[in-house]
Amino acid sequence: MAKKIRNIICTVCFSAFIVALGAACFLREPVEILVSERRKAAQMPEASVESVMDKSFFDDFESYLTDQFFMRDGFRSINAAIRMKLLRQTDNNKVYLAEGHISEFQSVLNEKSVKATAEKLNSIYDKYIKGKNARVYFSVVPDKNYYLAEKNGFPSLDYGRMLDIFTSEVMNMEYIDIFDCLTADDYYRTDSHWKQENLAAVVDRLGEKMGFKVRPFDEYKSEKITDFEGVYAPRLAIGKIKDEIIALSSDVTDSAKVFNLEINKTTQGVYDKSKLSGYDKYEYYLSGAAAFLTVENPLAEEKKELVVFRDSFGSSLVPLMLEGYSKITVIDIRYISPQILGEYVDFTDCDVLFIYNTLILNQSNILK
Repeated sequence: MAKKIRNIICTVCFSAFIVALGAACFLREPVEILVSERRKAAQMPEASVESVMDKSFFDDFESYLTDQFFMRDGFRSINAAIRMKLLRQTDNNKVYLAEGHISEFQSVLNEKSVKATAEKLNSIYDKYIKGKNARVYFSVVPDKNYYLAEKNGFPSLDYGRMLDIFTSEVMNMEYIDIFDCLTADDYYRTDSHWKQENLAAVVDRLGEKMGFKVRPFDEYKSEKITDFEGVYAPRLAIGKIKDEIIALSSDVTDSAKVFNLEINKTTQGVYDKSKLSGYDKYEYYLSGAAAFLTVENPLAEEKKELVVFRDSFGSSLVPLMLEGYSKITVIDIRYISPQILGEYVDFTDCDVLFIYNTLILNQSNILK
C-alpha cells in the first residue's frame, strides 16, 4: 500500500510539473529575441487550411515551442554540463574550451576552396588593378585554432599546407605574414574575432611592408564600450566567460567621414554606437558587415589611398590604418559582386590589400 501511495504521489508530482511547465510557456509573454543565442525567437504561427494540410503549421509550431520554452537557457546549460562534465565529452555544438577560450572545430582542409579563393583574388587583379601602378599586397588572418587546437589535443587544420597553396596560387601580390604577430589571447575568448586593442604588432607589420605610418598604440584613447558575449558562448552554453568591446580612438578616427554605399549615407567617426543594441556588438567597429564603404581622413597630410578587400576582421583593423591614408575604400565581396567594382573604384596609384581569415579561405563559396 505504501509503495502504491508513493507511486501515486510521484505520478501526480511529475504530472503537475509538466503541466506547470506547459502553462509557463503559454501564459508568459513570448520573447522576441533569444539574447544568449543572438537570434530572433520563433513566434506563434497562424493556422490555415493550407498550412495544416502541408504540415508547415506543425513544423513552425514545434519551433515556437522550442524557442519559447520556459527557462530555455537554464535547460541548455544543464544539457551542456551533463555532456561535458558528466559524460566527459570534449565539445558541445562543435565548439570546445581550451585555455579559457571557446573555439570551433576546424580540421578538414579544403584545398579546392583555398585555390578558388586565390583565383578570385587573381581575377580581381587582372580585371581592375593590372597596369594601374598600384602596390598590391595580401595577408591571411589565422583563426584562433591555430594557437589552441593542436597543442590542446583537438583536431587542427594543416595551416602550413593551406599557406603553401594560397601563397603559390596568388599572383602579382606581395604576401605579408602576420601569423607570428598574434597569440590566442589576442582574440576574444567567446568569439572568433581578434581584439582591436591587441593589434599593434599586426598594424606595425603591415605598415612596415606597405610603407604607411601610424601613431604608437599608447597614444590612442582606449575605452571600454560594453561587455561582450561572442558567437561561441551560446553554443558552448556552459559557464560565464565574458569579453569586453574596447575601442581605440584619436582625432583621426573621430573626424573620419564614412560613406556606406548600401544605405547611401555618410556619418562621422569610424565607430557605430547604434550597433550596440543589436545581436553582435562587434559591429560597433565600422558598422560591421557592409558591402562597400569609403573612409576619408580630413586630417591627412598627404593624398594617399588604400583599397582593402576584407572580411569581418577588417572592421576593427581598418580604423587603425586610417592615419596612414587620406582615404580607405573598404570592400567585402561576400556582399557585393566583383563584377561591378569598376563602377565605384579607381585603383590607379593606390595601395591595395587583400586580407582574409583562414575560415574564409577554407569556404571560398562565401565570396561572390
